[in-house]
Amino acid sequence: MELSVLMEPVTNQNPLERLSAPPMIYKPSSPVEVEVIENTLLTPEDYSEEIRHIVLDLKGTDYRYLEGQSMGVIAPGEDEKGKPNRVRLYSIASPAMGEPGAPSHVALCVKRVAYEESGTSYYGLCSNYLCDVKPGDKVKISGPNGKRFVMPRDPEVDLLLFATGTGIAPFRGFFMRLAGLPAEERSHIVLYYGSRTMKDHVYYNAINNDLGNLADSKNIIHSALSREDPNKKLHVQDRFRLEPGPVEEALKRGNFLIYICGIKGMEKGIEDVFRQIVGEDSWDATKQEWKEKTIWNQEVY
Repeated sequence: MELSVLMEPVTNQNPLERLSAPPMIYKPSSPVEVEVIENTLLTPEDYSEEIRHIVLDLKGTDYRYLEGQSMGVIAPGEDEKGKPNRVRLYSIASPAMGEPGAPSHVALCVKRVAYEESGTSYYGLCSNYLCDVKPGDKVKISGPNGKRFVMPRDPEVDLLLFATGTGIAPFRGFFMRLAGLPAEERSHIVLYYGSRTMKDHVYYNAINNDLGNLADSKNIIHSALSREDPNKKLHVQDRFRLEPGPVEEALKRGNFLIYICGIKGMEKGIEDVFRQIVGEDSWDATKQEWKEKTIWNQEVY
């Protein structure tokens, strides 16, 4: 699987130019209040993982963002020091033009964080707050945050995407943005997307198929399900290893960007597959070059 001459086309390139991301318009110390429009389940009601699609209305604000940026959310109340709860960041799941038919609407993909440890139950403050909001409620937001994870200015740059769980959020925005362009002007997208089962394969299952509706010969999705079949546990890196063809083709073309979003640690397995493709001897130098040119981009948490 080694391709020893892959890097020549990239070596002479300047860093790939991104779209100009808006700066932080609303700071955490001076957030803006917006209205909740929608809060719907993306997983079955009886499923162990609760993931929600939450739509907020930015109407009347100066809030602007690009795909790949994050939004800050501030849960009401104070921390143990008597200060307002600190901001939590969530990747924006909408394209910059807003939700379909509603330019001022923006979506977040939020998983309720709840677990037990040593007999004690713990709950994520902001995720539980967001999962419980109702249409008409007000939410304080800040941002947008981040500039490196946004899309390239050139729509023909190949996008190599890797996601787990709610890490799929920014890539929903990517797919929706490119769907509005003529096919001949769109980049090739390959997405390797991991979740436990199809039930939490959000935006690509029976509950909500936003990604599936946009998949075509240029937008390819490879699913990795770790618990759907106990005899065949596939993680993102496993699917990538089994089906590296689209990535190899993009590397040969030499005009590509890599985005990794999801659970911390996922990048290690993905890196191992890239090492196999590029070659053990040249991988360290290649990855360093990709990082310096912002070709390699990751947001893991």
